[in-house]
Amino acid sequence: MSALSLGIDTSNYTTSVALVDENENMIYNKGILLEVKSGERGLRQSDALFQHVQHLPILLQDLVGGREIEVICYSERPRPLADSYMPVFRSGESMARSLAGVLGVKRLAVSHQENHIRAAIYGSGSPQLGETFCAVHFSGGTSEILLVKKKDIGFECEIIAQTLDLNAGQLVDRIGVLMGCDFPAGKALEALANQAVLESTDNKFVISATMAGVNFHFSGQENQAQKLLHDGTDQELVAYLVLKSIAKTLSKSIVGLGEQYPFQSVLFSGGVMSNLIIKRILENELKSSELNLYFSPGEFSRDNAAGNALMGMDYYKAMR
Repeated sequence: MSALSLGIDTSNYTTSVALVDENENMIYNKGILLEVKSGERGLRQSDALFQHVQHLPILLQDLVGGREIEVICYSERPRPLADSYMPVFRSGESMARSLAGVLGVKRLAVSHQENHIRAAIYGSGSPQLGETFCAVHFSGGTSEILLVKKKDIGFECEIIAQTLDLNAGQLVDRIGVLMGCDFPAGKALEALANQAVLESTDNKFVISATMAGVNFHFSGQENQAQKLLHDGTDQELVAYLVLKSIAKTLSKSIVGLGEQYPFQSVLFSGGVMSNLIIKRILENELKSSELNLYFSPGEFSRDNAAGNALMGMDYYKAMR
């Protein structure tokens, strides 16, 4: 009977639980989006934490039984840094500590960012990324490009480029909510963008990238999108231009970083990177760079607990 690793992640967007066996078969991988009132652009940490407390028992009661959980791995902080902290992760930590104590099993604390990276590696087919690789983490709470080195368990992550104001997911959500979409607005904005009539209009209207070396700004894109909407530009076209501006910004930064750092592979993770329009534009922009680009399906790009379950299994195998 195969051992199991339980992963728990409680982010600003989703309550997630996953279960993986020793052969990295994903036995269970589910999440519940946090509810945000219509017209609002996020939740207070206390409200998000309360929803996690409600969601975790619902997700855990649906776990497939009959096999042995040997380790529980959970996100305790946003990034793998000593001073990284966010109250919302305390709900998952509390549940993981309680379950590990009752079951008498090992527990492992990691970061939400490492969870994203491990899940994206799995979702993209577990490619050989090299000793050092580049990882893009674009979401509602983070917009960073990282130089990553694999540890025995988890990852060393050095920020080599980042947003200097808004996160990419905040840009998507703010413009989406402004156009009447519910929060989080990523899927709705992509659906609108897919309806855009481009042809010559794609060249007439532009939301330009704002770079600071390899770092970048997204507040300027927000202002440009707001102006286009105020001037009566079709919502569908504005949605497309917002997504295109994110992709163009990211491609410019990656090209610049490729001249400074020794990486050949780029791994994309975070909810924003599950967007197929952004993926398509990035692949086109970077096709001459000779970089290996790895995208994973939405279920392993968006917030999930699969990466934690996998790291828990890595830990279990190493400790046997």
